[in-house]
Amino acid sequence: MRLLVAGMTGQLGAGITEVLPEGTTVVPLLRARSSGRHPVDPALAATAVHGDVVRPMWGLVPEDLEVDAVVNLAGETNWAGRSSDLIGTNVLGAEHGYRLARRLGVPYVYASSIYVAGGMLGTVPEAPLPSGPDRTAYEHSKWLAECRLGQLATEPGAVPLLIARVCALIGNSSTGRTLKRSSLYLLADRWDDLPAGVLPVMRGALVDALPRDTAATLLLRAVRALCDTRPEEPLVCHLGAGETAPSVNSVLDAAHGLDPMRFRREPRFVKAPVRPLVWLTQNADRFAGLSASWHNSLIGLRYVAMERVFPRAVLASLVGGDLPRADPELMASLVFGLSRRRFDEPRKGRAMTMARFPG
Repeated sequence: MRLLVAGMTGQLGAGITEVLPEGTTVVPLLRARSSGRHPVDPALAATAVHGDVVRPMWGLVPEDLEVDAVVNLAGETNWAGRSSDLIGTNVLGAEHGYRLARRLGVPYVYASSIYVAGGMLGTVPEAPLPSGPDRTAYEHSKWLAECRLGQLATEPGAVPLLIARVCALIGNSSTGRTLKRSSLYLLADRWDDLPAGVLPVMRGALVDALPRDTAATLLLRAVRALCDTRPEEPLVCHLGAGETAPSVNSVLDAAHGLDPMRFRREPRFVKAPVRPLVWLTQNADRFAGLSASWHNSLIGLRYVAMERVFPRAVLASLVGGDLPRADPELMASLVFGLSRRRFDEPRKGRAMTMARFPG
């Protein structure tokens, strides 16, 4: 495959760089006058093109491109960001990318977010979601992007469309390297700052997260399948841990088991009704002078405190099963900076004997 990819300098893009299989070529879209906070891998720089997702056709000349699919990973991921920035990158960028793919006649993959669900509880369907008043500005921008892509997919000349709602991403499963400390990392960073040590969560709250390299491998499988099958109807899938997502309690228990001394003061879980929880995480900044860091942390609370599941049936049918499962111990190790528990192994060449007890 030869893929035109926007957003290669982000967390998921870094994961793709780490797992890029032989025979797959990435053509990164880079801004012409900015190297970005996280420059693209030098190995990919030679194939890069310059443009911007907020410009029509991403500022590219379609006739100069030869690719098998267009993949849009670009997004404004500051949960407390300005609406103009969120709409410009997340909505207009999504539309411009689809129009470019349609001009090229190739499939289009848009990386949305599982958080587009807003305050929805229970089983979140792999399908277009209804409007609602309980989305944050970030969540609303992702929802608008999905709606706009759904409209474009009904127009003449439509191309295969996959909206992949990506879960929370954490560092590389082997090295632990991460570009930013968002999602679960916010809980780790505020561990000692929780008021009275209280963590408000719903009884069955789950944490849907994957290491970035695991998510990248899964995304590339989905892109390959989309190119091979070219479905006529748009697809929406959840790219995450799905039904295997652990509870927030199990992740914190894993952290405590890995380092009992460091985490001897565990948070006290308080059952939180959904409406106050959703309202607080959506509106508290209107009544309190929150720093950008605290505002993001407060919004992040809804992503570890709500009782819902993101099923993966559409994803499984697309890639043929064999989906990754969540590992609470690995999750805790990566997020809290711990080493995974290691068990002693017998040294080579030395026989194992059972001690003989008296009597």
